[in-house]
Amino acid sequence: MRFRPPGGLPSLVYIIALPERSIARAFSSVALSRPSPEIELALSFAEVGVEGVEHRVLLAASNLKRGQRSLPLEKSYSGSASKLDSLVAEKPISIFTIRVGWAHGLEEARLLLKSHLKDANRSLKSLGVAHECLLATLEDRDSLSPSQPLVRELIVIPYSHDFEEAVHEFWRLCEDLATLASYAGRLYKLKLDRNLILMQIDSSEKSTQMRINEIFVDIRRPMEELGLEGLEGVLREVTTLFSNLSILASVMRRDYVKAQSLLRRITSLYESLSEAPLGHYPTNSSVETSYYESLVAPFKDFIERVNALRVQLDTVLNAVRTYLGIQRQKLGIEEQASSRDLLARLVSLQEILHKLEILIVAFYITEMGKLVFEAVAPRESGILTVAFIPLALLISTAIQRLLHRNERVSVDRD
Repeated sequence: MRFRPPGGLPSLVYIIALPERSIARAFSSVALSRPSPEIELALSFAEVGVEGVEHRVLLAASNLKRGQRSLPLEKSYSGSASKLDSLVAEKPISIFTIRVGWAHGLEEARLLLKSHLKDANRSLKSLGVAHECLLATLEDRDSLSPSQPLVRELIVIPYSHDFEEAVHEFWRLCEDLATLASYAGRLYKLKLDRNLILMQIDSSEKSTQMRINEIFVDIRRPMEELGLEGLEGVLREVTTLFSNLSILASVMRRDYVKAQSLLRRITSLYESLSEAPLGHYPTNSSVETSYYESLVAPFKDFIERVNALRVQLDTVLNAVRTYLGIQRQKLGIEEQASSRDLLARLVSLQEILHKLEILIVAFYITEMGKLVFEAVAPRESGILTVAFIPLALLISTAIQRLLHRNERVSVDRD
């Protein structure tokens, strides 16, 4: 990360993480044209590398002026915050607001924090000590809506007796928070983008399960009632369901890998802080890590439930295949003379099943190849996976032919 702090100890810092390769204008130590009397914002930005993709993080810092109170109240900078928002045309993925103080020792820092919370009428969500700074996270005012970015309000009070050391430790911590804003914003946005699909899993699972049960009832009916057209319809429907579920599972598995990667980076970052608890409050690391884990959990749950439905569809395919085999034997014994046309259609259905088996095997081989490509070459994994599909089909066809050849040899021996 190329980090360029404005210098000095600010009273307020904004960290605004923007989407990939998007920033409204080039910021470089730009001051607001009409700053508020209390706070003057100086803007700069740093670039954060995440999985090889550069992300923009906008830092807005207001230097602490002589006579100005430490830890500013919200009303003293709300006007400047609105002006800052107007400069950023692209919707941020996360906004971290940091109110900064300075104290001579940890006990003085705790008293300063307590006084500020009383004046601001706010409460704490978590509290800890990292990089010789008291680090606190305020309780959220309102629950986040899908149209909002990830928002965090923090209080940082370096308590080193040496002012230069306090400045150094503060910007060291601020660098970690800027990186966290990018990782956390990406994870939060990924979850928001998939919320609609994730929320529909209950209804989709219920309707698919009901249809699977209906198909099982259908294939238990006598051949005269079901008919070959009914069997063909069942095969088409099962194939469609399997394809749709496979596509959903593939998309979610890809996003799950991304979410896990971001979560690992977030967890590693918090571990590097070596945050120590303070008082009866939970640490920032424990609270925030639990929150980000809750963003990843729905992806895993979705994949497991979709895979369970795919297993049931495999069972349906096996049941249809067994049913076709039994009916073919019956027709061969009882109606050999009059069932040639019917037998031909059953054979055709059998061939369809063989082709479907080839597609299923090829799908699993492609998925295995995709996991290997994502581990070896994550940037080109998509291209490599597409290029691997023809080879997967050839391998699947070869396996199918080998199995059927072994079956024919076994039958001939008998």
